[in-house]
Amino acid sequence: MKRRIEQGAKTIRPRMALVAVVGVAVALSLALGLSTSARATSAVTTGGTLNIEMPWGTIADNFNPMVPNGTNAGGTLSCLYEQLFFLNTVTSQITPVLGTKYTWSKDNLKLTITTRSGVTWSDGKPFSAADVAFTFNYIKQYPAIDLNGIWKGSNLTSVAATGTNQVVFTFSKPNTPMFVFIAGVYIIPEHIWSSNTSPNTDPNTNPVGTGPFVLKSFTPTAVIYDKNPSYWMAGRPYIDSVVIAAVKSNDTALLDLLAGNIDYTYDAITNPAQTYVAKNPSTNKFWWPDTNLNYLYFNTTKAPFNDPALRRALAYGLNTKLIAQRAYYGGVDASTGGQQAAVVGGQLTAWYPSSLKKLEWTYNVNTAKALLKQAGYTLKGGTLLTPKGKAIPKQQILIGGPGWTDYIVIATMVSQELKALGISSSVVQQPWGSYSTNLPKGNYQLAISWGNGPGPTPYFMDYNDFAKSKIGPTGTNWSFFSNPTINKALSTYAGSSDIKVQKTALATIMQQVLTNVPMVALTGRPNWFDYQTKTFTGWPDATNPYNAGDPPDSPGARLLYLNVHLP
Repeated sequence: MKRRIEQGAKTIRPRMALVAVVGVAVALSLALGLSTSARATSAVTTGGTLNIEMPWGTIADNFNPMVPNGTNAGGTLSCLYEQLFFLNTVTSQITPVLGTKYTWSKDNLKLTITTRSGVTWSDGKPFSAADVAFTFNYIKQYPAIDLNGIWKGSNLTSVAATGTNQVVFTFSKPNTPMFVFIAGVYIIPEHIWSSNTSPNTDPNTNPVGTGPFVLKSFTPTAVIYDKNPSYWMAGRPYIDSVVIAAVKSNDTALLDLLAGNIDYTYDAITNPAQTYVAKNPSTNKFWWPDTNLNYLYFNTTKAPFNDPALRRALAYGLNTKLIAQRAYYGGVDASTGGQQAAVVGGQLTAWYPSSLKKLEWTYNVNTAKALLKQAGYTLKGGTLLTPKGKAIPKQQILIGGPGWTDYIVIATMVSQELKALGISSSVVQQPWGSYSTNLPKGNYQLAISWGNGPGPTPYFMDYNDFAKSKIGPTGTNWSFFSNPTINKALSTYAGSSDIKVQKTALATIMQQVLTNVPMVALTGRPNWFDYQTKTFTGWPDATNPYNAGDPPDSPGARLLYLNVHLP
């Protein structure tokens, strides 16, 4: 089984998918998800082939949208099949796709989604709400394809179509965050799949979808998609075709991007301003929007890191600006301000209250030492002693690998800065299998890793990183920090569709994180979106973030394929 990979600064690591039974505030704004530049242009030049390369080695001959991303061919989830809504993790906006609107009942037990009229499947058959209801009940029938816990543990009891364009989701208990997973399910045609009894193994080599493209050809090294002539969005896509090719390395993709042979790749280019942009500043671009954070995790069950006063003091001793510069050459920002409360940068304006600013910290070694002294710790001969006078033994900082050069740099710098506070440490690099097992089992003292389950609101990481239910050998609460206040706030959020209630609940969690410091946010963790503008225009960027700089085999890439066009 081939695993789709995420490339960090010459780093290969598995992409962290959204984890089951978390969600998004239901009051997020609806957006068209179309480029403003394209909409403002009365006559857009159409045609052309968008060329993409990714370091996948080979591509699977599999176009099944119901299997894990990475086991199917790139483009399956961006060119061929569509969801009900697209949720942008940078802007917190929802883009209608096969769904046009949604409402919750007053008791939050029924979610009604209106489906789009005038849509046809690529074989010419009409799409309707019945296909949506079929898809969800099909997932219930075959639990192996319930990848995000749509049914298990979600309180969802039934899904039924009412008429040709409405679907009603009924819950036994309010769970409004489940909207995000409902919104993100890829809808399949009932007339094709109703006779398929092996949805988790069928390669679906003759795919029928509602997406903007249809499959033209496949080889193990390249897939070609042609424009769907009957696509429901008038005039879109502007381009004629998309080619997604597999190469053996990121270096190959970068060289082809520099040469103008391809238009787009997904790669954390080392020192991108110098090695890529500077080669041709007028056309070579990168946009790395933060969709997650890199953290220094404390194992809060083990001394000395079970002391929140120690953890907070250490936070003042970490120079996150220097860490970000050394690890990412200025391409990724340091985590400051509200990011310290586990809020992704793009979500700060909407979700982070200014009243919490007084709890933030800034790099200051003298302040760190003063806080340690205040908490009863003493420095003796360069070694930090506990309030009981015992020397803190040498610690280990766990990272994954091999080849995770950004994490090697981050961990090495953290080790140096902890040394200035009297804590000696060494960096331990483990292969992915060991690293991913030891984090949830708590077999570490300090660790560098990412936040779990990021999404369009801070609830995603809050649930996965701090819920008591996520503590365990396969869980995502790697700091093992949780308390009744946090769990009550998570429950309050999930039980409401009132944005004010949800914001208050999240603010409560943020206050707990800033006070107790179960981990220290070090840098942003972005999507690594690299492109060139010589061939096409209409790309997403910081001024027009209609997607989140998403990789080419994701639903956000569908919006890119709809928006780019010839100059």
